[in-house]
Amino acid sequence: MTSFIQYQLLNYVRSLRFIPASTVFLCWIFISYAYNNNPILSSYAVSSISLYLIMTWITMTLFTLEQESEKHMLFTHLGNKQAYLVGKWAACLCFAIPLFLFAEFYPILTGNFEEAMSGTYYVISFYSHWILGLFGILVGTIFSATRFAMKRYAWLSAMLVLMISLASEKIADSFQLLKWPLLLFPPVLRITSYLEGGAKTFLSSEFWLDTSFVIIYGVLGFTAATLLFLRTER
Repeated sequence: MTSFIQYQLLNYVRSLRFIPASTVFLCWIFISYAYNNNPILSSYAVSSISLYLIMTWITMTLFTLEQESEKHMLFTHLGNKQAYLVGKWAACLCFAIPLFLFAEFYPILTGNFEEAMSGTYYVISFYSHWILGLFGILVGTIFSATRFAMKRYAWLSAMLVLMISLASEKIADSFQLLKWPLLLFPPVLRITSYLEGGAKTFLSSEFWLDTSFVIIYGVLGFTAATLLFLRTER
């Protein structure tokens, strides 16, 4: 498995497909902290959302590196298709780590925040970046490694899912009938809305209920993605 992950990383770097997504992310961070005295939590909400979008992009390009014949050779080499999927996810995480670290520590090292970081802020920012990064990997997987990827408008569909997940609260307020169907989309706002509210909101029972929902959604989402992938490649 380790050699497969190394192969994926090397192959992806050589393809140069990571450059557009990484460049957009870095520019986004630089622009966000162009001025000093930024609020900590709302700034991390923005960088978490950007990581969500960029990891979807990176995941979709990483999953489409191989041709069908090469992919089936990798299935044979690894012994099972699920190992291939897990290896791809591990490679995605390897690209997510430096992006996350940059988004987390760049404003701290450059002194762009209006106040000093605390342990609570570190926990909250780590949580928001990692969960939204994983959700980006999930969306990217569904639209690049399952039957949804075979549709002509896979990229457009992925962008639509991203936009709906970011606007789900306003959509639900405007169209009450869509409240339940919207639960199928990544619960991004159940994370970022608390970053806008300040550190004290994390002590509320509502936050922990939403956190439980987010974790359950993530487990079910990756399980569904695995099943869809295995069904597509059978």
